[in-house]
Amino acid sequence: MKQFFSTLFCWLGRIRNFLINGIFIVFLLVFVSAIFSAQPEVPDSAALVIEPHGQIVEELELPAPGALPFDFSFSAPNQTNLHDLVEVILHAAHDDRIRLLVLKLNDMEKTSMPKLQELRRAITTFKSSGKMVIAVGPNYSQSQYYLAAMADQVFLDPMGVVALQGFSIYRNYFKAALDKLHIDVQLFRAGKYKAAIEPLIRNDMSDADRAANKVLLSVLWDAYKDDVADMRGIKTGRLQSLLDKPATFLAKYDGDYASLFKAEGLVDELADYHAIENYIAGAMGLPSGSSSDYASIDFYQYRAATASELPVAKKMQVGVITASGMIVDGEQPPGMVGSESMIEMIERARLNPQIKAVVLRIDSPGGSAQASEAIRNAIVHLKASGKPVVVSMGSLAASGGYWMAAPADEIWASPTTITGSIGAFGVMANFEKGLEKLGVHTDGLGTTSIAAGIRPDRSMPPQLNEVMQMAMKHTYRRFLSIVSDGRGMSVEAVAKLAEGRVWTGVDAHRLGLVDALGGFKEAQNAAAKLANIEADYSSVWIKPPLGLREMVLLKLFGNADAFASDLLAQSASVFGFALPASLKLDIDQYARILSLSSGRPQIFTLCDTRVSP
Repeated sequence: MKQFFSTLFCWLGRIRNFLINGIFIVFLLVFVSAIFSAQPEVPDSAALVIEPHGQIVEELELPAPGALPFDFSFSAPNQTNLHDLVEVILHAAHDDRIRLLVLKLNDMEKTSMPKLQELRRAITTFKSSGKMVIAVGPNYSQSQYYLAAMADQVFLDPMGVVALQGFSIYRNYFKAALDKLHIDVQLFRAGKYKAAIEPLIRNDMSDADRAANKVLLSVLWDAYKDDVADMRGIKTGRLQSLLDKPATFLAKYDGDYASLFKAEGLVDELADYHAIENYIAGAMGLPSGSSSDYASIDFYQYRAATASELPVAKKMQVGVITASGMIVDGEQPPGMVGSESMIEMIERARLNPQIKAVVLRIDSPGGSAQASEAIRNAIVHLKASGKPVVVSMGSLAASGGYWMAAPADEIWASPTTITGSIGAFGVMANFEKGLEKLGVHTDGLGTTSIAAGIRPDRSMPPQLNEVMQMAMKHTYRRFLSIVSDGRGMSVEAVAKLAEGRVWTGVDAHRLGLVDALGGFKEAQNAAAKLANIEADYSSVWIKPPLGLREMVLLKLFGNADAFASDLLAQSASVFGFALPASLKLDIDQYARILSLSSGRPQIFTLCDTRVSP
C-alpha cells in the first residue's frame, strides 16, 4: 500500500509539472508572438482615435520589480507619453490615409496646462491641414474639456457634465496632529515663501504663501479662460460668471446641465453613442446609418504602424534628455531623477560626436540639493565640451529643477510653467516626548557632543542645530550664486526673486529667470540654432540603458508598439494589474521627509505647489 501511494504521488507530481510547464510554454509562445507579430496597417480613409489613458507624462514609469529578477508580479502604469501623442498627431496631419481625428478623453486624468498647450499646438497643426477634429465623451473634466474645446464638433451625452470649476491650491496641515502625537518638528529653511514644509509647522496657509499663490492661480486661470474662449468663440467674462454662479445659470434649465452647456456654447451637440458614431461615418462620406462601416485606428496601433515611416536619423543631432520626477541621489528608474542616472546620460551626449547640442526637458518639483548640484556640474562639463545646452521646462521646473536649469545656454518655458522656488529647507522630526508618553526613554553616552548624530528618539544636540542652520544658509547662498552666474544677474537681483517664491513662466520670463516662452519644439530649434545645425538636423532621445526585463515592460506598457486589445485584457486578468497611486507631495511624502531625519542631514530644494482643477 505504501508503495502504491508513493507511485501515485510521484505520477501526480509529474502530471502537475507537465501541466504547469505546458501552460507556461503556451503563454510564452503567445507572449513572444504578440511582441514580434506583424505591425498593424493603417487603413485607407480612416479615423484616428486619440484615447489617452491615465496621466499624461513626460516619461513613462516602469512597473516596480517583484522579488525575482524577472518577476511579472507588478502593477501596470496608467500613463500616456506626451511626446508620443504629439508625434502621432503631427504625423497624421500629413498622412493622406487619415481623414479625421476623434478625441475620446474620458480615461484621461488631470493634466497640467503646459502639457495641454503642447497638445493644443499639435491639434492646431492637424486642423490646419484641412482635416476635421471631433470630441466625444459622456462627461468632460476640466483637463479633458481643454482638449475637447479644440474640436470642430464637441459632443456631450444628454446626461453628461462639463466639470469646469477653476484652479485651486489646498493642502492638509498637520501641526495640531503632530502636537497631539508629541512629535517635535525642527525646521531649517531659507526663503519665506518655501511652503513645502509649512504643513508640518502650521495649521493654515501663511500670508506670504497665500499672496504668491494668488498671483500664480490668476495667471493659470486667465490662460485657461483665454484659451477656451479663443477655441470656442465665447467671452471670458461669461465663462467666469457661469462658474461663479452656476446655480443661477442652471436654474434657467431646470437642472439640465447638458442643455446649459450647449446653450452657452461649450458643446455643439447632445448625442448618445450611436448618434455620434453615425455622425462620424457621415463626416467620412459614408451613407447615414453605416456607423459600423467606417475605418478607424487607435493611437497605439497607428504609432506602431507608422514607426518605419519616421524620418531617418541624420548625422547632425540634437540629444534630448528627460528629467522627470523628484530629484534624488543615485540611480533611479524612469519617473524619478537620479543623480547617477542623469550624469550617465549627460556623459553619453557629451561623448557622442553626432550630438551637437542637448535639450534637457525638465518636469520636476526639485528634491535633494546634493543631487541637483551633481547634475548641474555634469551640465557645466557638457557645455565645456562645446555643445550648447537648452532647457525646456514642462509643467514644473522649480527648486532643484531650476538649480539644474540655471547653467543652460537658454531656458525655455511655457507661459503656464511653474518655476523658480529658489530656496532651501531641512526638516528634523523628534519623537522623544511621544516615546516618553509611552514609557520609552533614551539614554546613553558618547565620546563627543555629537557622537549619537541625529536620532528621532532624542533632541538634536545644540552644536548640530547650529551646523544645520549654517548649512542651510550656505546652501541658499550657493543657490543664489548659481543662478547669478547662470543668468548673468547680480546676487542681489536674484535674491529679490528668490526666497522660495514660485513664478509662472510668463512672470519668470519678465523677471529674467527664463529666456523665452515656447514649447518643446521651439526649444529643440533653439538648440539646433545655437549649434549651427538648424538647416539639417534630427532629434534623438537619450535614455538610460535597459535590461531585458525593462525592455519587455516597455514593449508591454510603452506607447512604442501596440498589443491587440484582447491580449491586454487577458493579461490584466492573468497578472491582476493594479493602478498605482498618483505621485504627489501629501501625507506620504511628508512622512518620507520626516523619516529622513534618522539618517544624515538632508537639505531639500523642493517646490510643493500643486494646482488642482
